[in-house]
Amino acid sequence: MAKINGRLTEKAVSEWFSVMDFQAQRDMLEKLNEAHDKVRHVRINALKRELVMLENGSSNGYAAKPAKRAKKKNASVAVKYRDLKSGATWSGRGRMASWLAEKVEAGEKVEKYLV
Repeated sequence: MAKINGRLTEKAVSEWFSVMDFQAQRDMLEKLNEAHDKVRHVRINALKRELVMLENGSSNGYAAKPAKRAKKKNASVAVKYRDLKSGATWSGRGRMASWLAEKVEAGEKVEKYLV
């Protein structure tokens, strides 16, 4: 096969590939795809690192660590619904409390349990 600067030419590879039988071509394409995926992932990771450096304003090649955000303190939420018999409560946020869902399913009105 013809080489330019120690590398195979497209024409030489194409001719070599065309004389292979179908299964050999298929196997070679699978190996080439695997090799390409490895190179692709290396390139993607390099671009991600470069993007982080650009976002952080780092020009020395080393990305600065992102600033840590302050954790939000979970504020307690006021009770909005209460079952006077059992003492169970629900803030009215998120999924309806099971005790209240059962009462509503039984035909009671939610407003009855408003605090």
